[in-house]
Amino acid sequence: MKNVICVFVSLLLTASAATAQTPSLEGPEHRTNTQIITFILDFQERQIVRTAEIMPAEKYSFAPMAGAFKGVRTFGEELKHVAADNYMLGAGILGEKAPVDVGTGESGSAQVRTKDEIIRYLKDSFAYMRRAAAAIDDDNVAIATPDISPWPDGTATRLGVAVEDCVHTWDHYGQLVEYLRMNNIVPPGSK
Repeated sequence: MKNVICVFVSLLLTASAATAQTPSLEGPEHRTNTQIITFILDFQERQIVRTAEIMPAEKYSFAPMAGAFKGVRTFGEELKHVAADNYMLGAGILGEKAPVDVGTGESGSAQVRTKDEIIRYLKDSFAYMRRAAAAIDDDNVAIATPDISPWPDGTATRLGVAVEDCVHTWDHYGQLVEYLRMNNIVPPGSK
């Protein structure tokens, strides 16, 4: 009988804990498109900046050279490319010209060279994208399609371009992680 009571109490406590963790039927408060994109941008910035900081400055010129990797961007060029696209797509969302030099072909500014300069350029680009995210409306009205965007003319929205930027950034984050691993550095997200 004592065992039955212990099992019953355990089941009751388990059920109570599960019920306490179940979200309310009312659900969480509404999140705007701006809040959602800003959350993603903040998370991406933390991951990418941590990745940029862990790579030694002398390895910023590293790029795989063998086989299918021939001709790819260096580690530093990858970071500048992410920043340039943040600026370019952010400018598209805001309907303005990029506020900094973004180089040619989405390469980033040629004036940005050192590890510290690249990290500053990158951080500033995320701040600019957060400014662009603040302009996202929940009506999803069409905007002019940025030159680098795959959206067909007349179909881009602020939200769509912001999502495009977030997806693009994760693609390059994957490449940056691979560059770290090729240099025997454990990526921060894997520690």
